[in-house]
Amino acid sequence: MRKPKTSATNRSRLCCGIFLVLILFIGLYANTHIIAFVSGHNVVQSEISPDGNFEAYVEDHPSPDGPNQYLLVQRSDAVHFLIIAHLAEDIDSIQEIHWSPYSDVVLFQTQVYLIATRVPGYQTVKIYLGSEWRRKKPSKQSSFTAGGIEHRVAEVGFPEPGAFSYRLEGSDQFHIIQMDSLVGY
Repeated sequence: MRKPKTSATNRSRLCCGIFLVLILFIGLYANTHIIAFVSGHNVVQSEISPDGNFEAYVEDHPSPDGPNQYLLVQRSDAVHFLIIAHLAEDIDSIQEIHWSPYSDVVLFQTQVYLIATRVPGYQTVKIYLGSEWRRKKPSKQSSFTAGGIEHRVAEVGFPEPGAFSYRLEGSDQFHIIQMDSLVGY
């Protein structure tokens, strides 16, 4: 005759099941980081400045909730570099990289931002193209959703050294940003 299952036996099976599921999730997460450690990051886009002295590039780091992208600029010696921005994971990603013909301004065009950096010097300005994010409940601990893209860039340009311009879709007006006037940003 079989012994009836007790609640202690059921609890121990439930705990073992929860423990195994937890180990599985930790294993998958750790596996992502082990792969990243062994294989490193992926360079998904790269542009060399017209004078050949700098390279602007985008690294995509392994992530369970990707893309997970960093924007970087390095000197041609491939030793000296600077991280310009870490894009919001799973929300933003690179679209294009533009260098000025003078090699003094690099413009990263992402889904949500225009990010311009003056090189050398690395003054950076971010222009937000998205709409406001929304909370599911009026609480700082609430989950949220990205607002989406409110403005799309139709055209970018570099009218003079140390400056860039952009025009949004549906507008004929160019916005000109002088990087020299942004000291302190």
